Amino acid sequence: MIQLDNFACHNIHLKTERLKLRPFKDADFDIAVPFYKDPDLLYAIEECPPDEPITTEYLKKAGKAMRNGGFLFAIVEKVSGRTVGEVCLQWMNLDRAKIEGEKIMRLPIAIWDKTLWGKGYGKEVVRCLMAHAFEKLGIDRFCPVDVPANNERSQALWLSLGLTVSREADDGKMLDFEITRSEYEKIYQKNN
Repeated sequence: MIQLDNFACHNIHLKTERLKLRPFKDADFDIAVPFYKDPDLLYAIEECPPDEPITTEYLKKAGKAMRNGGFLFAIVEKVSGRTVGEVCLQWMNLDRAKIEGEKIMRLPIAIWDKTLWGKGYGKEVVRCLMAHAFEKLGIDRFCPVDVPANNERSQALWLSLGLTVSREADDGKMLDFEITRSEYEKIYQKNN
C-alpha cells in the first residue's frame, strides 16, 4: 500500500552499505530547495541554471516528470537518518538513446550536500540501482545521458563502474554513457 506522503508512487526500498533508498516524499522537496540554491550543485547537474527561481513547486514539477517515467528515490544516510540526495531510475525518454526492442534506463542523480561529495555515495547508489535494473527489472542497457563534458567528477563515476561513452550530444557539450547487459554480467556477475 502506498502512503499518502509517498510522492514517488512506488514502494521499492533498497539499501547499500551506508545508505537507504526509499520512495521520495513530498517533504523531501522542502529539504532539497536550499541545496538547489548552491551554484556548485546546479553546475554539477545542469548545463546551465534554470531561468526561474528554485522553489518547492519548481522541484515538484521536475519530480513529477521523473516519477512518471521511472522510480524516484530519496537517498538517506543510515547513520544520521538525513536525506542527502535524490536519484531516479528512469525509463529512457530521449530518442537518441532508444534502441528498438531494448529496455533501456537512465539515472539522474544528485547528492545535495557537497560536503559529502567524493565519499563514494554516488557510486554506492548507482551500483545498487544498476543491479536492481539489470537483475530485477530485466533491462538490456543502462545509459546515463546528458553528462556535461566538463564535469570530470561525474564522468569518473560512470567510468569507474564500467560504463563507456556511447555518444556526444549538443556539439560535444554533453556525453552519454552506457553499459549493456552482457558487459554488466561480465563485470559484476563473474564471481556468482
